[in-house]
Amino acid sequence: MTLYELSLEYEQTAADLRRRIVELEHASRETDSEDRRLQLEGRIRPLRNMYRDVRAVARHLEHYYEKHTPRRPAAGGRPVGRRGRRI
Repeated sequence: MTLYELSLEYEQTAADLRRRIVELEHASRETDSEDRRLQLEGRIRPLRNMYRDVRAVARHLEHYYEKHTPRRPAAGGRPVGRRGRRI
């Protein structure tokens, strides 16, 4: 399995999580009980975090092997590190 194929698996997992979040949000809007609404919101919160994380990993894996343009050297010809400091 390639990293791109793995990214597709992550995308499917993200879609499943999103679907469940939407179901729980719908149930939360439909309920009349404040306790039930709070309980549903408590279940939704970690799913949203998981969804965000899974989407980020999927995007990262999808583009993992794409070539990036090299950084241009700073004035003076010395390379610049990740945080803008000269090395």
